[in-house]
Amino acid sequence: MKKIILLLYGAFCFNTSLEAQQCDCPLMKAVGKSDPQTLQQSGNPACKAKGFELSAATLIRQNQLDSALKILEIAALWYKKSGCPAAEQLQYNKLQSTVFFMKGHFQQAIDFSLKCLSAAQTVNNKPEQADAYLNIAQIFSRMGQVEKGLEYTRSAIPVIADLPAGNEKTDLLYKAGSRFYFFFQDNNVTSLLDTASIFFNEALELSRDLRYEKGMQVGYNKMNSIFFRQKNYRQALLYTDSSIAIARQGIVTSSLAASFGDKGNILMKMGMFREALGWADSCLYYNQQTGFPPLIANAWSLIAEIADSLGDHATAYHALYNEKKITDSLNTAEKVKAVNEVEKKFNQARNEKTIHELSQQKLIYALMGFGGLLIATLIAVYFRQQALRNKQRIMETEQRLNRARMNPHFFFNALTALQRYAMKENDGIALASSLSKFSHIMRETLESTYKEYVTIKQEIQFLREYLEIQKMRFPSMFSYALMVDGEMDPDETLIPSMIIQPFIENSLEHGFAGLDYPGDLRVDFRQEKETVLIEINDNGKGLAESGMRNNEHISRARQIIKDRIYLLNIKLKTKAEFSINNHPDGKGVWVKIRLPLIYNHENTNSG
Repeated sequence: MKKIILLLYGAFCFNTSLEAQQCDCPLMKAVGKSDPQTLQQSGNPACKAKGFELSAATLIRQNQLDSALKILEIAALWYKKSGCPAAEQLQYNKLQSTVFFMKGHFQQAIDFSLKCLSAAQTVNNKPEQADAYLNIAQIFSRMGQVEKGLEYTRSAIPVIADLPAGNEKTDLLYKAGSRFYFFFQDNNVTSLLDTASIFFNEALELSRDLRYEKGMQVGYNKMNSIFFRQKNYRQALLYTDSSIAIARQGIVTSSLAASFGDKGNILMKMGMFREALGWADSCLYYNQQTGFPPLIANAWSLIAEIADSLGDHATAYHALYNEKKITDSLNTAEKVKAVNEVEKKFNQARNEKTIHELSQQKLIYALMGFGGLLIATLIAVYFRQQALRNKQRIMETEQRLNRARMNPHFFFNALTALQRYAMKENDGIALASSLSKFSHIMRETLESTYKEYVTIKQEIQFLREYLEIQKMRFPSMFSYALMVDGEMDPDETLIPSMIIQPFIENSLEHGFAGLDYPGDLRVDFRQEKETVLIEINDNGKGLAESGMRNNEHISRARQIIKDRIYLLNIKLKTKAEFSINNHPDGKGVWVKIRLPLIYNHENTNSG
């Protein structure tokens, strides 16, 4: 067995080395990154791909984003022709992500960033792995999804900590600190600002030790931001001026634009509005040169605030209009949904990789087939773990439901009503009947913990006894009707237990409370194709007037039904749903519950 494993390992390493050679470009060592034309004209497909990558990177720096995308399409074709695996195309994916992020196309940006993360993990490239985590965090930050951003930022921290001291580590420390700083801006949580300050200080000290000029400039910018948030404007201004002084004259960078914007903001806070507006205009100009929409929007926002402070409302309106036009194009609900869908697909596919891309050589097909079986086993284990986690979630939800089945106040109120009835009416037969109904209601409520489904006939009997007990409490407050469509068989059709009572209770306790006319409650059961439609109608005060929208009990009832339907859809792979709204005729509440059609003889979990 040991010999077989060694043989497989040797074949795997041999095949990997062949693919590495496919992606290797010997010319890169000779011409370096200064001559993409030579690489593009070579006969090596991998060299051609690298050459077009370099040209695209230059175009991105020049803000020619559409041209860069076209060049990257050519690079992708040469990568495909070279047979280079996806794990070796990290730089290509990174450039694609950068272009789409700068264009504000977040779905495509996160797609390529996730590919970068996967590639970096495959080749164990720690700096690129940390960078990919932070890029994904930045995208979620721009979209206002703070928790997602924090999750990916925290994933990057241990990776950065393991890196040796150098410019690369310095840049990643700044990037991580920036993520915490922006999360602080969005949520105003002081601990996030403190965390950002720790990262900035560490990176600035490292920059000074390394005499890393760009790192020092960025560090001064970052520390100015910290002092600004602490309202120490003079110290913040000193750091900003240091950043501007160290910048290379004539070179347009996002860092220099940020320094101009920061200085304008600081001067505005110090009441120097005219001078502040000049620096804000410079910030806008430089950001327009870089062409990054979110930063351009930030510059317009700063101009609007300063102009408003000066009383120049026309300029302020113009600036706000330009800012809104950009931000509206970036933060649409469709884009948020699309980005989350991309991340979901990536997470589902992360552990589904096989060695198909590593089996290009026919010589080792048999051995790689055995390796594929091993991978398939790992995937099976992964999905089993996912299934167990899902099962745990279902069990937790069920436990919560069992604790929140029915309003316990009803039991106490009903017992009180029975006591008053016994003392007042002195009718033993009627009292015995009422006690029988009450005991049946209690038994059904308690047994529903163990009973997933009941027949419609059983549910109607339960609801009728429940409503009769309620009528004993409120003799003339309401009338009711429980109706079943003639095409249905109430003895055979199943529905989840205790799914209707919470809404009926809300109608009685809130919808009919304080009415100057008799309440009317109606529950209809109908069959529509392969579904059961349950409609609950009352003529009460409605959601808004009775305060039921914000009522704790109806919120609990709504959550109970939501959880029950979630469990039903998970277990039976159906599309059950419910809605609760004011009635279209303007009086009362209209609840609709749509459930799958389940028959008693097909299910063993009913009562």
